[in-house]
Amino acid sequence: MALTGQISTDPGLDGRRAARTDVVLGAGLRQRGAHAVTVQIMDLSTHGFRAATHLELEPGADVWLKMPGLESMHARVAWMRGHLMGCEFVRPLHPAVLDMVVRAARN
Repeated sequence: MALTGQISTDPGLDGRRAARTDVVLGAGLRQRGAHAVTVQIMDLSTHGFRAATHLELEPGADVWLKMPGLESMHARVAWMRGHLMGCEFVRPLHPAVLDMVVRAARN
């Protein structure tokens, strides 16, 4: 899973708890007891992410996100719209971890 793409910080919170950073990042996503599938993270914040996926998940479903170089992170599906999903981390990312992911994606 390679880190690639564009990055820009969204200056508006749009009612969210944390600013989102646009990033194109391949990651693994799985449900409990299932094999991981590849998703494309489109934006990321300390509290959650938006991703493109072929999965059809219900809001409230538990998932685990595996980004390159990090352990799997527990999240819950907040919404699904077509092939896009928004998820909230059960435990927010530390800001330094978010910065590390963003820096790695820039390289």
